[in-house]
Amino acid sequence: ELEIDETRNGYKPVAVHSSILFFCISDMANIEPMYQYSLTWFINLYLQSIMNSAPSDNLRERIINLNEHFTNSIYNNVCRSLFEKDKLLFSFLLCIGIMKGQGKIDENVWRFLLTGGVALDNLNPNPASPWLSDKAWSEIVRASNLPNL
Repeated sequence: ELEIDETRNGYKPVAVHSSILFFCISDMANIEPMYQYSLTWFINLYLQSIMNSAPSDNLRERIINLNEHFTNSIYNNVCRSLFEKDKLLFSFLLCIGIMKGQGKIDENVWRFLLTGGVALDNLNPNPASPWLSDKAWSEIVRASNLPNL
């Protein structure tokens, strides 16, 4: 029983990666309501990836093979159902979701890039007001305070 638990826990990175993919495709319904994918469909693709991905006796390599195969399978199958104009957006959402899951995207920087910001008290005067708007200058000042940008 202990060995089964160890093996199951070894595959947690696959479960985490798969949940990220699921929520990425679920978010597509916010773009277009007809972009809805069932959990059954998702699980079937998951099972196909388990069967069709390259086997390996090395757990780390097996996890990589599963994640890569499943990501590719999800991407190809979802893109078939998307309008051409939404394929790049899906690619971007998938990439960002995976990178966030890997801790490669700073949440504060991501939030700033999505929303811009409201500079409350910008004490730095705009040095280039003839060609740079005060709003743009305030965004630059706010961005300069983010450690990873």
